[in-house]
Amino acid sequence: MKYAIGIDIGGTKISLVLGTEKGKILARREIATGIRTKTAACIKELVSNLRALILHACVPPKKILGVGVGCPGPVDSSKGTLPRSPNLPGWKGIPLRNILQKATGLPVFLANDANAAALGEKFFGAGKKVQDLIYITVSTGVGGGIVMNGELHEGAGCVAGEIGHMSVVPEGRRCGCGKRGCLEAYASGTAIVNNVRDRMTSKNTSLWKFLRGNKRVGAKQVGMAAREGDKLAIESYRSAGYYLGIGIANLLNILNPEKIVIGGGVLKTAPKIFWRTMIKSVKQHAWPEAFRTAKIVPSLLKGHVGDHGALALVFKRSALKK
Repeated sequence: MKYAIGIDIGGTKISLVLGTEKGKILARREIATGIRTKTAACIKELVSNLRALILHACVPPKKILGVGVGCPGPVDSSKGTLPRSPNLPGWKGIPLRNILQKATGLPVFLANDANAAALGEKFFGAGKKVQDLIYITVSTGVGGGIVMNGELHEGAGCVAGEIGHMSVVPEGRRCGCGKRGCLEAYASGTAIVNNVRDRMTSKNTSLWKFLRGNKRVGAKQVGMAAREGDKLAIESYRSAGYYLGIGIANLLNILNPEKIVIGGGVLKTAPKIFWRTMIKSVKQHAWPEAFRTAKIVPSLLKGHVGDHGALALVFKRSALKK
């Protein structure tokens, strides 16, 4: 049996796991993500927890193939650094791979977190039996990863898979990235909530009863309202599903993958109309041949896709080095 360590770095927390080549998680640790002035202390704590995970592992350290790290934003996998990470201010340019290799004596592999998640689905999830797949995460934002011919496609500038920033409405809504008309501005959890906030009045929604003292409506309240049949909440999910379908259709027409795997927090709260509208929109906008040959399925790994993606980085890239 082969083993690896996976590190999933998020905006608020960092997960460290020890797992097997079959995707079984044997041990887990979690720390808070330090940003800006807390970055150095966070990396020190990360190293400490990584060493402890190895020391107390239920397998001999020599059987651990390496450490995989999934990070938000662009990742230079060849240099092992984060050239720019909007979600991790203070981490820019830090030689993370060198730091972790020095601390453990193990090979370390870095990738964008959504790219790693795509590999996770390929190795352990819904994409096990296919060579061409696209993973899409619909959460606070919209991200993705592309696997073609069984290989992760990162692109010349390490930014391939930024699915949320394809243009679906020319000169449309302003996106958080600064551009206009991005898919993320129409199909993300943030977009769903903003759509409701902009349109809700005391007469057109029952959302007010879900606020319970909160001043601003959030994703949880919109999801609860939608499940109870609130028309405004349902319409916001329907709109997001429609635009997500356009984005997926573009991907099908350009790359013609065997599978589209969709994960992320929005699927946890979305009513059925979100998925139905998305599929209808994909069919409407994609070439018939591209739509017919692709399966669109929810993630099997769900909330653990980041952990499994980081593990998959090790198993994939260790195999390539042989």
